[in-house]
Amino acid sequence: MSAEAGPHRKWRVAMPMRFMATCVSLAFLFFSGGVIWPWLTGAPAAEYMLACPFFLAGAIVGFLYSFATSLAITEDRLIVRNLGLLDWMPLQEIKSVEAGYGGLTITAHDGRVLRARAVEKPNYAQWLGRRTRADRVVEEIRFAAGLTTGRRLRGRAKG
Repeated sequence: MSAEAGPHRKWRVAMPMRFMATCVSLAFLFFSGGVIWPWLTGAPAAEYMLACPFFLAGAIVGFLYSFATSLAITEDRLIVRNLGLLDWMPLQEIKSVEAGYGGLTITAHDGRVLRARAVEKPNYAQWLGRRTRADRVVEEIRFAAGLTTGRRLRGRAKG
């Protein structure tokens, strides 16, 4: 990828979800501190120390979901970051893109599946047939991959 081939479009986790995940992460950090504090002061709480790694892991995952999860389209590829782990797929290899509760499912012609968790479609929106931000992102990716013709939709999705 050349230096000027930066992301043309980039999506992150929606702000309400980032706020909730950050709050949960802070709560996990608080709980891990509550587990560590008796141990540091000499109280007999060694059995509670087993819970500390789980609280810390929950806090880390929440922060990674909030701040290290994104989806970007460049000139020639789709770049997905899930919890900080980077994966990409050339736009020519994209066969289909679907929006769902767990994020976008991008399928390649060779059968490889890539899951983008930055853009999710709530179940209620699917049940009620509502268009969401996830539907607009799917259209953007399909247009960039050449799967659809016509005009590309711009702007933010309502809802």
